[in-house]
Amino acid sequence: MSDGDHYKAYREIGTQLNSDILEAYSDRELIVETASELDIEFDEPNLAYEFESQMPAHFEFALYDYRRDGTTAAERYLEAERWENETERDILESTIDADPSLFEVESVSESGPRLTVTDLLNDGEERTLLDINLSRTAEPGVVLFFRPVRYGEVTTTSGVSFPFPSEEKINLLEEYDRRVDPNEAKAVSQRRFVTFHDLYRDHGIYIQYR
Repeated sequence: MSDGDHYKAYREIGTQLNSDILEAYSDRELIVETASELDIEFDEPNLAYEFESQMPAHFEFALYDYRRDGTTAAERYLEAERWENETERDILESTIDADPSLFEVESVSESGPRLTVTDLLNDGEERTLLDINLSRTAEPGVVLFFRPVRYGEVTTTSGVSFPFPSEEKINLLEEYDRRVDPNEAKAVSQRRFVTFHDLYRDHGIYIQYR
């Protein structure tokens, strides 16, 4: 199976896995708490999402970043061994281990769905990213906030990303330094997600998920 086929299979299985975790470990209190963290308003009885990608972003935050009693919903699902097969377990462990960060696109491959990106929050580490949608839409210089999930030799996104135009790079880094205290009690990944979700509202490039 090619890397592209692995990517499609893992993305499909991962989408269903997230739905299973939500069904098992989410309740109205979790939805309300995480919506409040992300400053998403209610239009009773529903949430008033502002853009199409906000709902999958909200759910990812609720599963992988928001902590109750020190653990996330995804960590509790893993600890309870509720996965159905080894592929689900691999996806779950890989996603839990991945911290979201801010990346700059250095280049886009002309021969396949790959991008070279630099991690702007972790010492400029360079990664090769496999992502079909981003390889078609992102250009060098674009800044992306996403969770880099590694499956074996392949790194991809979790399916959620916040893209920003290149001219916002300095502003994003300055706002990050101002808003995220590494010594704060809350997990850095949680503060990162809240910060860049907020910045995406005013400075992002709105995208659609397919």
